[in-house]
Amino acid sequence: MKITYSSDTINSFGGINFADKIIREASIYDTIDQTLGIRGVKAQYSYSDLFRSYLMLVLCGGECAEDITEHLRSELNQLTGFQ
Repeated sequence: MKITYSSDTINSFGGINFADKIIREASIYDTIDQTLGIRGVKAQYSYSDLFRSYLMLVLCGGECAEDITEHLRSELNQLTGFQ
């Protein structure tokens, strides 16, 4: 893993890709899917997708799904360019 220094502003999402990679390589997501099984036929997301999205939210400093729009919106706008 190569780490570079940057003068860019650091935000809540800094390093989240590294955390996700470590968790994925430890087969945590596979274990979740194997343990809980497959969701219903109409389900678009697996159990591991649901756990992953909540875990990433918590690692970025959020406490609940509403935090994405209420507290992390400005940082998301900077990253994505959306308003």
